[in-house]
Amino acid sequence: MSGRVEAALSAAETGFVAAAAHLTATTVVDGRLHRDGDPLTPAELERVASDAAEAAVTVETRDGLRPDDPVVVAVHPEGAAPLARTFVVDGTGGWTRRAAVAVGMAHDAVRRVAEPDVPARRLVDEAIAELGAYGLAAGEGAVVHGLDTPIDGGSDAPLDAGTRFALDPAARDPDPEIGRGLVRIGGWYTITDSGCRALSDLPTSLSPADY
Repeated sequence: MSGRVEAALSAAETGFVAAAAHLTATTVVDGRLHRDGDPLTPAELERVASDAAEAAVTVETRDGLRPDDPVVVAVHPEGAAPLARTFVVDGTGGWTRRAAVAVGMAHDAVRRVAEPDVPARRLVDEAIAELGAYGLAAGEGAVVHGLDTPIDGGSDAPLDAGTRFALDPAARDPDPEIGRGLVRIGGWYTITDSGCRALSDLPTSLSPADY
């Protein structure tokens, strides 16, 4: 693994741990998450994770965070693809649990088919098909990014052994009127002659306590 990618992974891990610790220390007041007596905001969580990672961070959730809201934290290391995790402070299962399982299955499906000569379009199709199997729509962002060179997710050009890519599936509720949020979990991989290998062992749990 190149020094650049290793540094980017380290930055992402540090940012996720900081965000998770901040969320774990929250309390619930009138159904909303508070930290140190004040309501927790997405901007505050962005600052905490960005300061720790020394990289740009985006947080996608709603204001007035509730314990069961999915909180998407995405670290954007300079010169690298984004890496995301979704946290739920105190979930009850249901929508977010189903979405997390669907995203996990999308990763499994891509790992099974990612090998030399398979096109990027196949990876994207496999991931989106898994989300659809759970009755969920894909998020609007790109599903596959190149780690060393750009990858066109709609291309039929074969991928080579040694290609490193970021898989970034996101599941959202298919009914836009409900708008229950987004679950997004990313992973970085390399294609080898014998299949697909993960570049990191970062946790993928929704629970911030697991980080």
